[in-house]
Amino acid sequence: MSNADAQTDLQLLITDAEELVPVLEGGLPESTLTDVPAPEKGPRGRDSMELAAPDRDPNDLPAQRWAVIAPRGEDGDRMLAAIRALIDHRHAQQGAVPTIYRVDPGMDSAAAIRWRNDVHRDEDVPEEERPHYLLILGDLDGVSLELQHTLANGALVGRLHCPTLTGFRNYAEKVVARERAEPADRGRSLFYTVQDGTSAIQTGYSRLVEPCMQMAEAWSAAGKLDRPGVAEIPYSDWSPDEMLATVGSEVPSVLLSLSHGLGAPRKGWRSPDQQRALQGALSLGLDSPLTADAVREAPFLPGGVWMCIACFAAGTPDASAFYPWLAQLADHGGSRQPAAEVLRSLPRSGDRPFVAALPQALLANPRGPLAVIGHMDLAWTFSFTAPGNNKSRASRMFSTLRSLLAGSRVGVGLDALMSVYRETNNDLTASYQIQRDALVRGQPDPIQPQVLGRMWMQRNDLRGYVLLGDPAARLPVMSDQPALQDRPPPAAADSRARADHHGSSTARDSTSTATTRVTTTTPSTSTPAPAPAPAAAPPPAPHRGATTAAAATTAAAATTTTRGIHEHHAHRSTRRRPRGPGVHRPCPGTLWRRAARGDGPPAHPREPRDRPARARGAGDDPRRRGPAIDLHAIRPPARGDILLARYVP
Repeated sequence: MSNADAQTDLQLLITDAEELVPVLEGGLPESTLTDVPAPEKGPRGRDSMELAAPDRDPNDLPAQRWAVIAPRGEDGDRMLAAIRALIDHRHAQQGAVPTIYRVDPGMDSAAAIRWRNDVHRDEDVPEEERPHYLLILGDLDGVSLELQHTLANGALVGRLHCPTLTGFRNYAEKVVARERAEPADRGRSLFYTVQDGTSAIQTGYSRLVEPCMQMAEAWSAAGKLDRPGVAEIPYSDWSPDEMLATVGSEVPSVLLSLSHGLGAPRKGWRSPDQQRALQGALSLGLDSPLTADAVREAPFLPGGVWMCIACFAAGTPDASAFYPWLAQLADHGGSRQPAAEVLRSLPRSGDRPFVAALPQALLANPRGPLAVIGHMDLAWTFSFTAPGNNKSRASRMFSTLRSLLAGSRVGVGLDALMSVYRETNNDLTASYQIQRDALVRGQPDPIQPQVLGRMWMQRNDLRGYVLLGDPAARLPVMSDQPALQDRPPPAAADSRARADHHGSSTARDSTSTATTRVTTTTPSTSTPAPAPAPAAAPPPAPHRGATTAAAATTAAAATTTTRGIHEHHAHRSTRRRPRGPGVHRPCPGTLWRRAARGDGPPAHPREPRDRPARARGAGDDPRRRGPAIDLHAIRPPARGDILLARYVP
């Protein structure tokens, strides 16, 4: 196929699971983009971007916080118990007990928006205590993909699902061991392309893989990227042995692979179990595909990160974003009939969504990667090409690779790509608004249908990329970023983790009962002491039904029911912040006067109380001056003064 032809075709990275041939060998003509449907009108704010701590380093875990989202019920309890080592490790890193959220299955867009706004962004929780890193536990039928997509527009989200509880435990111990071990001096960038001669692979290689290798070389030569030379793994028609040997090295590596993913065979899957075992496996041309069975125990990117570009590489959703368009094309027949071939692999109504078996096996493998970035739907070439002229936009993907090689956390790396999705989504929304405005004014449509079609394809192609694994994990390499260097968390990272417990009150909502402890804190008048060891820190007062990690995992380990575990609920609780014995909230003016007299905390923890008073001027009026008070030491409270509201003299 010529370059001119490639520029006018829509290329798809999917192959038949039995015949091992591409489903769309010739692609689809660009003229089919005139029939793309308008995007489904979702709840307001579904794709809004809102960072938890936008003024702080996104890699700074004490500032950004880390939490877990688990499904309700005993399955969620067992998953939490299995990753207890990781929860304790994150507790020590951030200086605060991680929040455990419990959610119901099957959340749609509207329910996901409500949960994000009412629970994750609960106004009763101080902004600096809202977690920015969110690890989802379980398969797509336990915690919906829609919730993951919704939270990813404002948070750094990953999902962990393994075939067995042993796999969850292996993954948690693997991440902890890698982060506690001595880091390597530098990582390694690997590139692998299944050169099967198909047009989709040729387009992907020339517009993604080659440009990324060139940018990596250029950045390395300029001293902007500290890593060995680029390693392109050669493709062999005979066997993937050389590829498996290269990725089996203990050197921390980031692998970018380009291939077709397995889709449904022409006669369909024999059973749902066969589909879950094979769909999304890595097609290796005419050779047997790379499936989960091949990597369960063999070393594959130990401590590394895999960015896999292929259809269904991360999993299969309950509904494909491309189904309405492809179904419309299939009904037309003629040259558009190949679209019907793709529909075989798309989920049907009532099918159970699932995480692909290959990344499940890799994450559960103690000698496997720490994270996998892949597609949770059909993967096209729009994510790394420019709409209209098909020019390379490989820098989108390279931004993620560069972040990972520099030692950034995986969630930060993927968010570099998701920023392009948010821009495209905004452009598409603005274009539809221009159309509506022209229609109201009786003017001709100013937007060409194919322009909208290209943006629609790019938007949905980018949205399909998800992270499997802990979003706070990172390549175990040396980093010059202060936020990624080992250091104790700040003493004031979480006032609740250091609180003394003086009482309790019970609140109820419509679905369960949760006990909330009221805490008080007495700040020291001297320089704040270093943070205590995490093991000695008492559990915090959970907010709005959130459970502490220790409580949840202990209950799960004892195989008890979920009664007594403080859970978040998918609806907004009407309970207000509790008050109880021992809680005293003097007014700000009282606190300032105590600070000035010397019998209370300083006006600010960084300002000593014994600051010399300013010399009075000749024009000072003693009657207006009152007692001798150093006015320089008294000022309105700053952001860090929130602890003074709990001062008990």
